[in-house]
Amino acid sequence: MSLEEPIVADLARLESMSKITPGIPVPIRQFAQWDGIALAHCYHPCCELPEHQWKHHLIGIGGTGSPATVEHRIGGKFHQHSYHSHEIMIIPARVSYSAFWQQEHEFSMLGMNPSFLEKIARESVKATQIELIPQFITIDPLIQQILLALHGDMIAGHPTGHLFGESLAIALATRLLQNHTVWKTSYSPTHGGLPPYLRDRALEFIECHLDRPFTLAQLAAALGMSVYYFCRQFKQSMGVPPHQYVTRRRIEEAKNLLWHTQLPISDIALQVGFETPNAFSRLFRQLTGTTPKDFRKQRN
Repeated sequence: MSLEEPIVADLARLESMSKITPGIPVPIRQFAQWDGIALAHCYHPCCELPEHQWKHHLIGIGGTGSPATVEHRIGGKFHQHSYHSHEIMIIPARVSYSAFWQQEHEFSMLGMNPSFLEKIARESVKATQIELIPQFITIDPLIQQILLALHGDMIAGHPTGHLFGESLAIALATRLLQNHTVWKTSYSPTHGGLPPYLRDRALEFIECHLDRPFTLAQLAAALGMSVYYFCRQFKQSMGVPPHQYVTRRRIEEAKNLLWHTQLPISDIALQVGFETPNAFSRLFRQLTGTTPKDFRKQRN
């Protein structure tokens, strides 16, 4: 294999996935992408994966089904383990990997673009080089919670747009840098938050874009800042992360429209930046304890 061009799988490209599962349909049931990461939920039949590499850093976590015993190699090292839902595996990009299991296996895979992790490393710990540690099994409750939250956002159809997932991607990269790189890093938090003129510019951008989806990268770029530092300083200034602030403002604007206009709820959902009325109604009820329809009735 060392004399041949290695098989490279890309989680974001189904045709490359078929290279490592020849003759077997690509087992992805749900799939979503955010800036820097992609997530796939899979039900995979018994299979032997030939030696290959991943284009992105890969984080795997077992599903809620019965534990599956997997025999695999990462970088030539062999390991066998029955994976449970809280256990995580980390495969760095461009490291050889092969696997075999004998029963249907439910699991989720998250791919992180190496350049995204490197960018967060430069902005947070001033690192110019990082190396992710290959791990057959690790237990990290924070990474588990992030993956579950991303999976929930994927299943729900991104009700608040991609801001929530992008915030989680930054949190995941930060956690990997803290606990799963080859050296320990010390963080120097920035104190004081955004200067007033930048805070006002950020809030103005949000107000002008409540009616449409936008990304953290677009918001940070409007201020001439990196995404990582913008998110940290915005939270210090406002007390909540950007995605939570945007969601609250959209719900507040929706309340105003429900109370003072006769617009159909479906139109209001679109006017406050939600992709579907169902996503709007679900989140409105989650945050207010009532449905948009019942909230409108209260004015009478």
